[in-house]
Amino acid sequence: MELYRKIVDELQKQIISFPEGFYDTFKYTVTGNNETHPRTIGLLCRILWDIKSVSAVYVDSRFNDKGKKFQPDIAAFDKNGKPIIFLDYESPNSSDARVLEKDIDSYKSWVTAKKSQVPYIIITTLPDKDMPEWEVRYTSQNGCNYLYRGKRREIRENPFRFWYSHYRNHLKNINTSNIFFANINGKSVDLIEM
Repeated sequence: MELYRKIVDELQKQIISFPEGFYDTFKYTVTGNNETHPRTIGLLCRILWDIKSVSAVYVDSRFNDKGKKFQPDIAAFDKNGKPIIFLDYESPNSSDARVLEKDIDSYKSWVTAKKSQVPYIIITTLPDKDMPEWEVRYTSQNGCNYLYRGKRREIRENPFRFWYSHYRNHLKNINTSNIFFANINGKSVDLIEM
């Protein structure tokens, strides 16, 4: 998909100048210094505004209908007011199990209810290397990562490989023709084949 590649290519160009550790540590994803998500959302909005077919960009839109809740970080619309792409960005503290339910399952339920084919991009932030200091949050009984509470060592051995093996397993019986994945690995943005 051409629009998907344009977004990923431009994101790659822009993040080169970001501080070291911006995407492969939690240094910029902590209380008092929580820059990763808002700065990346701002950058992605700027990228979308520069695409010719985009006439409007919304942040935190709510496409809720008949009990189906879908709230992507960003939605881009054409000149007729029709959505042409949805985008979710998951920073280091949210590139985990919640991608399955919050992103993928919500989108698929909404698509089924609306009979829509709007493409959806999910951008994760997962280092593809050994990360002994990588944080595994939300493992309490009500947390989204409760089922993975005993997997800290495996997750830290390679956060990207660990989580994408779970995403792929979850997607194996789902039509993913309109779902696209990219991952920020340090200062590299990679298209991910699912």
